[in-house]
Amino acid sequence: MCDAHLRGPSGIITSPNFPIQYDNNAHCVWIITALNPAKVRLPESGVSESCGQVPVRERSIHLLIPNPFHHNPTPQNCLPPSLVIKLAFEEFDLERGYDTLTVGDGGQDGDQKTVLYILTGTSVPDLIVSTHHQMWLLFQSDSSGSSLGFKASYEEIEQGSCGDPGIPAYGQREGSRFRHGDTLEFECQPAFELVGQKSITCQKNNQWSAKKPGCVCK
Repeated sequence: MCDAHLRGPSGIITSPNFPIQYDNNAHCVWIITALNPAKVRLPESGVSESCGQVPVRERSIHLLIPNPFHHNPTPQNCLPPSLVIKLAFEEFDLERGYDTLTVGDGGQDGDQKTVLYILTGTSVPDLIVSTHHQMWLLFQSDSSGSSLGFKASYEEIEQGSCGDPGIPAYGQREGSRFRHGDTLEFECQPAFELVGQKSITCQKNNQWSAKKPGCVCK
């Protein structure tokens, strides 16, 4: 679907006509919003509750005040809402340099100040994580030539995480935490050589310090 407002907790986005070639002069916008950001989670039980709080105003960080009409005590492990969007690509094939998919933070599509990546070509991009509870995507093609397009999945994750980058084929990974400051180490099976960074670290902008490495035959 072209031009859509999407809500969590997860879903699929594809270029027009996918897996058939997209049209020339395409212009598509998707805005993804985390589902009900006013809700919060109890980390131990996994249950969502309002915690007796109501939002003051909606921003990238939600300021909360106690609800005076709620008489139940607020659980100590009840945390304020903090959801961001993770975007992971399964297939990607755009006419290099002419057709682009721009990914940005927030809900204002086309705002150059919030652009995270401008994607083109045939290499499958690494996963992208927003810093806000919204993410926008803008797909544009020129007047000639087209390719198969792209397929991506989006998912809500907790803020302060870079998301699971996965494990390379014929490789293995040490580390299973994806929070800010966490580091993952990669190595390949015998007869395969590591291509890329051996270790990557989750940064405060919710992006890994490098792409997930690959393993190729020696």
